[in-house]
Amino acid sequence: MGAAVDARGAGTQAHCTPSFPDTDGWSGGDAAWSVPLAAPDPVSAQGAGRSVWLFGDSFVARGGTDAKGRAYPFVHNSIAISTCTHDGRFRLEPHWRVDEDGAPIAFFEPPRVTDDAAADAIGSGLDRFDYYWPLDAFLWRGELYVALLCVAKGPPRGPFQLPFRLTGVDLARIENPAEPPASWRIRHATLARGDLAFPGAAFVVARDHLYAFTFLDEGDGHTPRILTRLALAALEDWPPDLSPALETWTDAEGWQPGLRPKQARILMPDDATESSVLFDRTVGEWLAVYAEPSAASVPKPGAAASKGSTGMVWLRRAARLEGPWSAREPLFRMPELAVEPADPNVFCYAAKAHPQFAREGELLVTWVCNLFGRSEHESLVQLRRLLEREDLYRPHAARLPIPPRPTPPHRPTPAADAASSATDPIPAR
Repeated sequence: MGAAVDARGAGTQAHCTPSFPDTDGWSGGDAAWSVPLAAPDPVSAQGAGRSVWLFGDSFVARGGTDAKGRAYPFVHNSIAISTCTHDGRFRLEPHWRVDEDGAPIAFFEPPRVTDDAAADAIGSGLDRFDYYWPLDAFLWRGELYVALLCVAKGPPRGPFQLPFRLTGVDLARIENPAEPPASWRIRHATLARGDLAFPGAAFVVARDHLYAFTFLDEGDGHTPRILTRLALAALEDWPPDLSPALETWTDAEGWQPGLRPKQARILMPDDATESSVLFDRTVGEWLAVYAEPSAASVPKPGAAASKGSTGMVWLRRAARLEGPWSAREPLFRMPELAVEPADPNVFCYAAKAHPQFAREGELLVTWVCNLFGRSEHESLVQLRRLLEREDLYRPHAARLPIPPRPTPPHRPTPAADAASSATDPIPAR
């Protein structure tokens, strides 16, 4: 994620394996995006390193709560800075914020203004959503950029009866990510508005563009992915609304200005709102790693799931970001759904690769499992279980070999090859 990286060669923090125990009042969260940060000193440059981790809804300590137990309500996002020392020790330092009364709140909060003109100037549609969930992030010119999914409370929907609706994506710009997170200077801009297309399911910075894999919310439980991009010059200008600078990869005419989900080419037709896309220099192809949210008791919406697909983490390959992308290949099954019988209330999701932690020839993949209920009463029962099941609702990590390239080799179409030379894996400035 972020700038183009070498998936086959060892990552800069490959001697460490991420783990997510209860730490400093943090006791679980989902999503688990990561971005390697610049080494702060020569020792780090020789083998240690720092990464920022981005979590969605997170359990954090509250006043009067046993520090060893999970507390409810959770905050809607948190972050952590991990350090990987030269001798292989991995340490997680979580962060969230507190309000004026000392109660915990999310690390990324929507800007709050009361003046309509000021809200329009910020361009964040402040009256349309309640909180942020993080999507992917990237570093560019020493600054950290984080996609923030705009989430509004809503009636339960979808196969897991989740009580929210999505209204857009903002982009947060952190000017000083090398400093302690409490001192970060954060600015917001709109990246997309609407209830259909959401850039940030995976980012790649290459040449002069930010490429954003964008999931569609089609209202029927399906979330296929398209590709959008943004000229990096727009980040230099930093207007309140970045969405006019977006381009969409379309079926008929290649790159077209604007966010055009109706005309976009579907690159990956299966369902994932979170993923990672990275480059394998050994064979010269892009890899996408993801999982469809799945549970043993919930059939795939709109069609029967293929036998054995529940709980699978998938891999796709492409010569160009624009595709065509290969048929998906099974990478491994998340163990929580591989047991027989699987807990009918467990669902797993959020699979992604973290190349800075991968050894040569492998992927370091994380995923998260959660509990769901089919009614308000059952949801409360499952929440009580979740407060006690500390093996759930925290990321888990596994090292997996990169599978051999299938034969015959996957090749792009002539149109994609001719139109997408800018996606060669040359990192941005």
